[in-house]
Amino acid sequence: MIKQFIFTLVGVLAVSGCASTKNTVEYPNLAVTDNELAQPKWAALKRFPARYPEQAVVNSLEGCATVEYVITPDNEIKDVAVVESTNRHFSVAAKDVITNWKWKDLSNNIISEPVKTQTRFDFCFDKANQACSTIEPEYSCPGEDIIYSRGMKVR
Repeated sequence: MIKQFIFTLVGVLAVSGCASTKNTVEYPNLAVTDNELAQPKWAALKRFPARYPEQAVVNSLEGCATVEYVITPDNEIKDVAVVESTNRHFSVAAKDVITNWKWKDLSNNIISEPVKTQTRFDFCFDKANQACSTIEPEYSCPGEDIIYSRGMKVR
């Protein structure tokens, strides 16, 4: 009897422990709207580049990360996920910056339904007085909404 109780208790704890650490996707069937943030209704959103990861600068790494996320009518950001990335450091930086943009400064109900979109972050070093946006990268991540994070090489 006691053995069965302990077995049951351990089973319940194991199942509930796994469930609590799982990331829940709230909008799994929502289609991606390409380049959503280019629309005039989002012009007031204060977006800034992702911080260039220190480890990537030290190792002179360039690359990209495309992040997909859902914007709700209350300007909440849900279901943030990396679609593609050339380096885990770029993935972390890109995910972090999306949630730090000034979403709460926007008026509510810019949209009436949740919308899923993507933003691509290119992490690059300016070369020979050429801006990152004018350089053909050696890496590729999907996305039309591109934000450049410029790094400075450490010597």
